[in-house]
Amino acid sequence: MKKLIYLFLALIIVACTTDDNNNVDDTQAEWLYVHTAIDANATNSTTLVMPVTNDIFAFTDRPNREHKYISAEEFVSYWSEDATNSFQFDPPNAVFTSVSDDGVAEVEVVIIGANTDGDNITYTIQNPKLTENATFVDVSLFVDGNGDNNLVIGQSYQGGIIAYIDSSGKHGLIAATEDHNGELSWYDAMNYCNALTVGQYDDWHLPSKDELNRLYEKQTAIGGFTGDYYWSSTEYNFYNAWYQYFVYGNQSASNKNYPGYVRAVRAF
Repeated sequence: MKKLIYLFLALIIVACTTDDNNNVDDTQAEWLYVHTAIDANATNSTTLVMPVTNDIFAFTDRPNREHKYISAEEFVSYWSEDATNSFQFDPPNAVFTSVSDDGVAEVEVVIIGANTDGDNITYTIQNPKLTENATFVDVSLFVDGNGDNNLVIGQSYQGGIIAYIDSSGKHGLIAATEDHNGELSWYDAMNYCNALTVGQYDDWHLPSKDELNRLYEKQTAIGGFTGDYYWSSTEYNFYNAWYQYFVYGNQSASNKNYPGYVRAVRAF
């Protein structure tokens, strides 16, 4: 166990120690992850179950030298199709370490999937095969990294919830965390969104017709939608504007004076 602790501390020191001769630059950082646990179980030859007693430790190498803790839920979301730099499309290498009477054992694996029930993370392992029903003691999983901008649809970010990520992986659309309390006319909806400030962010707007459809498509991940008909900022003509029915997804035009539900958005 002492060897494992010394190894873990050494990794943290190397990653987080500052160097006066190296300033943090704006290149994309690569995050590395460490999951430690008292024990772990191989339920079959490709499945490793590790308890989550602490958050996952994450850090970057030189020159960025950053570190943070992330929840199990956020960590496993990196294998989601909605994640940028997704581990699902480019599975990470990892070193699985355990301690026994014979000493410290290390094996390199590839993790092709992960999910959590809140108490454990279940990893799907690709080569080498695990010994079925094996129990490992004093374990750590050191996971190779992904890019700094590993953003996920449904993630809390910059005053709201990420609703869309473009192909760059760095930009997209953020939805406010909740609807306006009650329905508004189109005119009042425009004014409400333009005047909205959440923390330091004051660049909110009523979503366009296309942006509103992105909210509809990801409404489960975004959450908090309480209505059925939502206004867009896109005008149909002088008297009417487009709205979207969030039950079936159809879009239509309606008189701007009619009431509708409102969810503000902002670009990032």
